[in-house]
Amino acid sequence: MTTAPTTPHSSAALAARVTMLLARTFPEYIPGVVHEGFRVESLDSQEPRRMFVRWHGGTPTRPVWTHGPGLGREKYKARILEVLTREGYAVTSVRGRMDVYVSDRPHDTTGPRFAPVANDVPFTGPWLVMDLWTRAHVAFADTEEEAAAEAMHAERRHVLTDARMVTMPELQDFLERADEIMGDGLTWLRREVHQVVKHTEPVRHGRIDALVDVANALRRGETVTPEVRLVGYNTPYPATGKDRPATYAVHWVPKSTEPAVGFFPGWPWTVIMGAAITLLINAGLTPVRYGEPIGGGSVMCEADGFMVSVANPSDLRVPGIHIDGIGTPAENQTAGAPEALRAAGWRVEGDRGWPGAWTAHPPTR
Repeated sequence: MTTAPTTPHSSAALAARVTMLLARTFPEYIPGVVHEGFRVESLDSQEPRRMFVRWHGGTPTRPVWTHGPGLGREKYKARILEVLTREGYAVTSVRGRMDVYVSDRPHDTTGPRFAPVANDVPFTGPWLVMDLWTRAHVAFADTEEEAAAEAMHAERRHVLTDARMVTMPELQDFLERADEIMGDGLTWLRREVHQVVKHTEPVRHGRIDALVDVANALRRGETVTPEVRLVGYNTPYPATGKDRPATYAVHWVPKSTEPAVGFFPGWPWTVIMGAAITLLINAGLTPVRYGEPIGGGSVMCEADGFMVSVANPSDLRVPGIHIDGIGTPAENQTAGAPEALRAAGWRVEGDRGWPGAWTAHPPTR
């Protein structure tokens, strides 16, 4: 993630821009002159400084600017938050706190915005959820797991807000429903299924792309079916011909942060399997990557490659391991497996019942 340049004038420039923006709508607090209004401040000694907007003074009894009567501090905070967000600034607002933290959005926004951070401040909580853009914390937590979960929920709210800003008005009512259907997950894989045995490779997208796509499907009246982590629906072809069906299926599933690399996650794991996978990877072969379960015993295949399993998953007493390719391109990966294993002293035999598959046994001591 990139941040604003660290220069002596970066914070001053940000404060000036935010002040000019807010002054179009709100009175600016000037000590001794204007007794109620906003002020952009910082108590941070670092550069770029952590800037925040604070409202000074009580609720006025009469209008202090031309846009309407006094609103009270909470409503001023909500209005300030709305203006800054609409203008593309990164803002952090925490319930119970009157300050609104503000910063420029980073140039690279592909990474997560919120993260769990260990906290050493007494009488608070051992973990914080930090907004990495504004360097302000949004929540406390007792455990790292709770902090990570809260960070994910904050990330979802952030992406939903961004989606509302960049989509047409008629899509707004469907975005929140799409967010509920999709659940957690920042990076999603999109797969098109054109026939029973023909589908496209999973294509990686950010959450906002998946969110808008699902919302559009809801708006079209498609039946969106969530199953475990899989979200599926039909979508029309751009141009439907007589020689092909009118629709194809779209599958969305979150990309796993901990994929099963080189083996099927639903089958037993052994040390010998791990040794074979490591050997084949070191030989330059590509392992399969399995991600999220998607129901019915199926698991999302995030990348084709070789898979290693015990010779008989239902009977671990059967010696040896089995090597097979997942996906058509994976045949190129398994073709080099026998040579790599034999060079390391393994005994390798072709599988008579399945061309391109192999049974292997480690070296005997």
